[in-house]
Amino acid sequence: MRQCLSGPGQHVDRVPGARLWQRLKAAFRLLAFAIPATALIAVPETSAQDYILGPQDTLKIRVFEWRPSTFTAFEWVPLTGDFVISAAGNLSLPIIGTVPAAGKTLEQVADTIGERLQNQIGLQKRPNASVEIASYRPFFITGMVTNPGKYSYSPGLTVVQALSMAGGVGPVDPNLIGLQRDALSSRGDIRALVAERLGLIARQARIDAILSGAATVVYPPELTSRGIETGAARMMQEEQSLFETREKSTNTEIDALGQAKVLATNQIDALKAKAASLAKQIELANKDLGSVNKLVSQGLTVSARQLGANQNVAELESRNLDVSLAILKTQQDLAKFDQDIADVRNRYRINALTESAELRDRFASNAEKTKTAKDLLTNLEIRAPAAIAAVDENGETYRFVTSIDRVVDGSVQSLIVNDNDPISAGDVIRVERRERPPTPPIQNSN
Repeated sequence: MRQCLSGPGQHVDRVPGARLWQRLKAAFRLLAFAIPATALIAVPETSAQDYILGPQDTLKIRVFEWRPSTFTAFEWVPLTGDFVISAAGNLSLPIIGTVPAAGKTLEQVADTIGERLQNQIGLQKRPNASVEIASYRPFFITGMVTNPGKYSYSPGLTVVQALSMAGGVGPVDPNLIGLQRDALSSRGDIRALVAERLGLIARQARIDAILSGAATVVYPPELTSRGIETGAARMMQEEQSLFETREKSTNTEIDALGQAKVLATNQIDALKAKAASLAKQIELANKDLGSVNKLVSQGLTVSARQLGANQNVAELESRNLDVSLAILKTQQDLAKFDQDIADVRNRYRINALTESAELRDRFASNAEKTKTAKDLLTNLEIRAPAAIAAVDENGETYRFVTSIDRVVDGSVQSLIVNDNDPISAGDVIRVERRERPPTPPIQNSN
């Protein structure tokens, strides 16, 4: 007669008599896979004691309970299967609920499962749990590789092996040569636009010096901090020379007008002195004419003398009028000299303002062209980052640095690694271009 043992797990038949020994041997063979409180890893390279579990690890769990009264191994079927560690680091298991797994070893998780089940059901003996790695959590590769993304982890994986899974660093497809050529062209356009912008900055500094009335051009740090290879020193020297030449030309013109103004002022003073002398002569001539008129009225002199006196007065008054007109004309010339000096200064300033307006348009056009060239280069880098980044703007091969972002004791640490260094599950491998050392700044010779 057969009896069936029922429970929350798998049903196992109990057979008395001659078949008991056969069932016992089968049970012992089954227990070979249920080592008490032991966790096994399918891959021999990594031991259970070394591997630390984390989110996205998939565990294969089997739980058995040996029942000596029936000489059978009872399997807890709801707890048998593949389970994924959640982002919070927990396993969600039937019957026993949430079990913390992240940061623990497989053996620790197996012990926890057995203890939880024993306490939850109220068993006298702790069941045996077998926990294996069904699949490791992935690692990630980003940066200057051919195929960045998520990859499956396997124990013993090194950095160079991981990079080879991502296609390696640098171009591998001959078709990418065209993309490299386009990238070099875009970088050449950017270099030309940068040089143009530096020239515009130098010109703007000269215009600002003119408008502010400064004695010399003061260049911003954006220009003075540039290296010699950019031609910044030559640009600053040329703009300073142009500033000095134009200022000298303007000052020469103003000085010439100033000298003419001084001459006109002296001429006015001389004409005024002459006018004062004529005024005295006219006064004397009028007195003489009055005396002659008196004598003529008394019949003491002839009218011819009276006529001569009148002509003398008229001539002096005419000469005085000519002097007055000359003074007025010279004063007009003097005012015109002042106006000419103001016009020279205004013309110098107006030219600077006009050039400043043109510079604003040039700056806007330069910025738009630079943005377009950078967008094109970014698009190329997105399409083939390793191919584009492997060659710099001068056609020389860049050097790369590889680092790993790894969670250690709950915090993310960035580690610089070599090709043969091992990686861990969940690592983020970054391949970045090694930056060139900064170019030393140049001094403004002005």
